[in-house]
Amino acid sequence: MNYGNILSSAWKTFWKHKVIIWFGMIMAIPTALMGILMGLIFYFFSEEKFFSYLEGTSPESDAFLLFIGLFFVGIILLSILSYATMALSFAGTLKGTFDLKDKETTISFHELWNASLPYVWRIFGIMAIIFIGILGFFAIIMFLGAIFGAVTAGIGFICLMPLMLLILPLELLAFLFASIAMVAVVVEDIGVFDAMRKAKDVLKENFWPWILMGIIVGFILWAVNMVAMLPMQVAQFAFMMPMMADPYMQDPTAFFRPLSILIAIMMPLMGIAQGLSLAYGNAIWVFSYLDITAETENNEDEIEYA
Repeated sequence: MNYGNILSSAWKTFWKHKVIIWFGMIMAIPTALMGILMGLIFYFFSEEKFFSYLEGTSPESDAFLLFIGLFFVGIILLSILSYATMALSFAGTLKGTFDLKDKETTISFHELWNASLPYVWRIFGIMAIIFIGILGFFAIIMFLGAIFGAVTAGIGFICLMPLMLLILPLELLAFLFASIAMVAVVVEDIGVFDAMRKAKDVLKENFWPWILMGIIVGFILWAVNMVAMLPMQVAQFAFMMPMMADPYMQDPTAFFRPLSILIAIMMPLMGIAQGLSLAYGNAIWVFSYLDITAETENNEDEIEYA
């Protein structure tokens, strides 16, 4: 795998064809909506009203309970919207990269939208299967840990702690596997389970090159997110000043209202940064997949010729 050529080719295609970037921005929509929602909540936050609502002494307690119910419903809907927009964004960035990798002319957003739609549900299916698989695996570990911990007075749970060290490697493998499978859906135009079988074979045959590329892409995503979070971290230190001047929070709005404005601004920006980095990551996966499969086909041709 030619890492330098893959990274540079992916960047050139990503930067040249802005329609890929716009599709990457789709996944920022739920994060932006979440930031606006949380910003509104903190803007109108009042500690006195909050505790009176909890104690049931406020005349508006019913309205508060309705608000809490709507808030949690909104969180669930935004979570569903997040996975749906991510599937659409991934379909667009993968399809756009694959179709435009060697072309000088670009296509419109509408054209890429129509070309991506056949892959959305298949990509969503891969995401759902991988997510449920990871969630189920760690749920089983936690369940066994709780049982062993109760039976052995905590010793069994301590013995299972080394399994927690597997979280990061397993997340990397799941990230790699899902990325390869989603690329296979678009490049090979195959179904969910065929793509997962293809991803297993490709990953098995070129395990360490994929691992290294996964580390590189993971570092890129981490670096972009850290840079995007820096302004918010600096602003948080600035907002600590009112709390230091008023440690008993006699005027909560002096802290929560500026914080709400910060959240409403920074969360959409963080969503955009995440969308950009993931879109570039998807471009890298397309070029990596094509590079690996081309090497495999060349090796098979050489064997047949020999």
